[in-house]
Amino acid sequence: MFDELGHLVGSAEGGAGNPVSHPWDAAVAALAGTIGAALGTRSPADVASAVIGLAGAGCAADGGMAAAVAARAGLRRAPLLVGDTVVAYAAGTAEPDGCVLVAGTGATAARITGWNQTSTVDGHGWLLGDTGSAFWLGRAAVQAALAAVEGHRVPTALLGAVTAALLPEGPRDGDLREAIIGAVHAEPPIALARLAPLVGAAAGTGDPVAGRIIETAVAGLVGALAALRPDGERTPVVVAGAVANSDGPVGFTLRGRLDRRWPGCLRRAGDGAAAAARLARELVDTA
Repeated sequence: MFDELGHLVGSAEGGAGNPVSHPWDAAVAALAGTIGAALGTRSPADVASAVIGLAGAGCAADGGMAAAVAARAGLRRAPLLVGDTVVAYAAGTAEPDGCVLVAGTGATAARITGWNQTSTVDGHGWLLGDTGSAFWLGRAAVQAALAAVEGHRVPTALLGAVTAALLPEGPRDGDLREAIIGAVHAEPPIALARLAPLVGAAAGTGDPVAGRIIETAVAGLVGALAALRPDGERTPVVVAGAVANSDGPVGFTLRGRLDRRWPGCLRRAGDGAAAAARLARELVDTA
């Protein structure tokens, strides 16, 4: 939360608020609770405007989520719901038109026109896509480890790294293959995202399997953006998310590839909360 001068006066973290992947009431409660936590002792009636960057914003808007959140949080004015990609884009530039490439737990490319998300590639979620995301990289690491156990491919440092991450005490019955499979299925699928750094670490040692995984991830991310954006376009390209915006091998390789293809256009996303506050000041009165 920011005051009228743009100074941070409150912040909080809360539960998941995506109405597509979580129950409606739970999503509303999570968003309202986070707003309340950020307000602290301040009155919600003092909030002049608010923007919520939300995956599934279209579904939320159609279902009246903004009004529900306002009522539950005690806001006198419903927040403006925008896609989380819009906030990610605004965290990297003040220009209203351009593209954003997000690679964090999930991955998506989007065109932003007048602060609206107008077209999207990928962002299908872990089950259907999100190529190059942390989940995708973590799953690829486990797949490579299993292939090495089964003798289908060349040995890889990912086998030891994945085993140490999933089975810190080693397989109890000596069957490494079954132990890895069991450990993965014992957690929610999205938990594979935590293994993403193992790929970069292995690639840093020259591991060819990890290197190929990174190349495939980067090619997929660049390809998603290229499906939205011709080579000669000069609007900003904002990269956001823990994978795309990191200084690890994936982020470094990705940003280098993007900068060569769209020279001078690359921006790195900063504080998303500050970006949402700026959008609240600029957009709410005209929404």
